[in-house]
Amino acid sequence: MKKLFSFFIAIILAYGLNSCNLNNSEGPNELGGSTNIPLAQVGNTFSLSAKVAGQNVDLNDTMEITKNEGGLQTIKVKATVPDDPKLQQYASYLPAFVFDSPGHINTEFKIKMTSEGIQDFFNKDQKAHTLVKYDCKVGDKYQLTKSNGVTITRTVVAKSDKDDFPYAFWNIKTVTVEQDSRIPGVKKIVYRANHKFGLVWVSFEMEDGTSNSSYIFTTNY
Repeated sequence: MKKLFSFFIAIILAYGLNSCNLNNSEGPNELGGSTNIPLAQVGNTFSLSAKVAGQNVDLNDTMEITKNEGGLQTIKVKATVPDDPKLQQYASYLPAFVFDSPGHINTEFKIKMTSEGIQDFFNKDQKAHTLVKYDCKVGDKYQLTKSNGVTITRTVVAKSDKDDFPYAFWNIKTVTVEQDSRIPGVKKIVYRANHKFGLVWVSFEMEDGTSNSSYIFTTNY
């Protein structure tokens, strides 16, 4: 397997770990709205449907919300890294404490999902960074400058006004957000989100013109 969906797991885990003292009010990255929504309820689970180089990849993953405290949801993640040299190589970049004794990924991270949008804390300073606001306009930017001076930029590049994105048994409206990348080999990261289902799709657009992507399905909506 030459193209790696493991980038997705690596980013989520490498930047979303040990999010203890989180600040969820960061100027332009403030996010309001109700957190009393089906998507954010304790017990809600998520699953991935990943494709790498056109082939399905089974990560035997489970993701479950275990806490909802002050609008911040804690998501427990378990996954098995396939026995592939490249996938194992990228897994080796993760801190040892994300793995359990059998060597499987077993950790948690925090996120904020509300009726208005989604924020994550996947940066070295664990600051709130908006992923999407559902009432956004094309061209809107969500920027975060880290303590090392590096700025992460997420840009709204499309917003559908009709149900044109296939998702499980439906076609749905989505907001498309692009994020610049500093991961070797990755040109950009593309997210699609929906006001009802939350983050529904992630794609890593590679510098060689290929892409590795996954649908994200929620049990509650």
